[in-house]
Amino acid sequence: MNCLALDMGTTSMRGILFDAAGTVLTSVSRRTPLCCRGDWIEQSPQRLTDCLTDICKTVAQAYPVDAVSLTAFRSTPTLVDREGRPLCDFIMWQDTRNREICEELQPFSREIFRRSGAAVNTVFTGPKLTWIRRNRPELYGKAYKAVIAPDYLLWFMTGSLATDRTYGSRTLLMNLSTLEWDEELCRLFALDPEKLCPLIPQGSVTGRITRDFQRLTGIPAGVPVISAGGDQQCGALGLGVLDSRTAMVNSGTGSFILSLTDQPELENPAMICNVSAIPGKYTAEANVFASASALNWLAEQVFPEYGGDLERLNRLAEGVPPGANGVFCLPHFQGCGTRDWNPDARAAFCGLSLRNTKADLARALYEGLAAEIAKSLAVLPACCQDAETVYLSGGLSNSGVFNRILCGMLNRPLVRYQDPQATAIGAFASAAVTLGWRPGYEEAVRAARSQDQREVFQPEASTYYEAYRRRSEALYRALAAVPAED
Repeated sequence: MNCLALDMGTTSMRGILFDAAGTVLTSVSRRTPLCCRGDWIEQSPQRLTDCLTDICKTVAQAYPVDAVSLTAFRSTPTLVDREGRPLCDFIMWQDTRNREICEELQPFSREIFRRSGAAVNTVFTGPKLTWIRRNRPELYGKAYKAVIAPDYLLWFMTGSLATDRTYGSRTLLMNLSTLEWDEELCRLFALDPEKLCPLIPQGSVTGRITRDFQRLTGIPAGVPVISAGGDQQCGALGLGVLDSRTAMVNSGTGSFILSLTDQPELENPAMICNVSAIPGKYTAEANVFASASALNWLAEQVFPEYGGDLERLNRLAEGVPPGANGVFCLPHFQGCGTRDWNPDARAAFCGLSLRNTKADLARALYEGLAAEIAKSLAVLPACCQDAETVYLSGGLSNSGVFNRILCGMLNRPLVRYQDPQATAIGAFASAAVTLGWRPGYEEAVRAARSQDQREVFQPEASTYYEAYRRRSEALYRALAAVPAED
């Protein structure tokens, strides 16, 4: 028995075929570039279905596929008619055209958090749909349902239209206590509840492969399709984050800091509480908006001679001692994330003198990013703050110098697996438990990781970095108090 785990990322889609023992049989990847116009960032539904079809066909030509499990990026809606045809492109999660709507809703942010588990922000589905209703009322009026990207792909494969609760918890429209759409939240966002898809449990069989999809790909009709949940939730599962004693730091374009709780945490708007990929558990999450994207900026603007080679940047930073010879960096290139929800915060390098070099800037940026991650972990519930082990994933975890700095900043062991496909492993684990291939999530993850190598980092210079975090936050607060120009 083989399970095809489909991992739909922001700019690429991967299909990884696992057998029932958790062994990878084959892997296929396709690019899904975005259409960007200033604050508008969109994705073509046709491009996604073309990539999905190509991946499934390529895998099915080489191996039998007995189950499909989908995980995807979150908070990316469009509207569809009764036949499931999209009425516009997907509005991506990074798109900020709804900023004014979010500003209008700020007086209700506390109540929205108390009900939904997240404060008002441009990233979530609800305010994006409100923007469509206001600015494209003709489309909203004739729409049958609002769907996000994974809902649409699940419909394309099965003909069933639904959304699982991990995605529902990223809308600002689902009540985290009842796990149902909330009429009061829909009223605040001026949206019609009947236009929302039915909610289903994460890790459930959404539907089965249709004959139409079989003709396109060769995957047999009747094969079960599982909605494994959102990418960050599945990424945590695939790393082995199963309770509050463990946490994940997934650092790519931005960083996601995540652990699990046994009940919704609805008192602290400096974090996000979502439904976990594991039924009955919830995620406590914080975000840093710019991570690898900040390093890419530094490489392009300060080290153009490196040609974007971040490995050379790593070696340069490695040669600078902790503290970067007095240089501090506040890495808020895209605002400060969940811990302060400050979109107007900006990056800064401070403490420069004539003795400093460009290498100090590189080291300072790595330390600044690690400090932001540590400060973000500190806003999670107390049970998560004491997580004994933190698992690393994402492109930035390939940097040894960054991992060592982060380990010192967090003052606890960090674990990095050689296999980076945590999200796909989470999707496999979800399907393996749902289909009865494995008795539990821990056993499913252990099976998929049985041949994987682990690299463990132990804390160094943690006393120094504890003082560094305090100074960094004092500097951030001082700059935040400076009035912006009119």
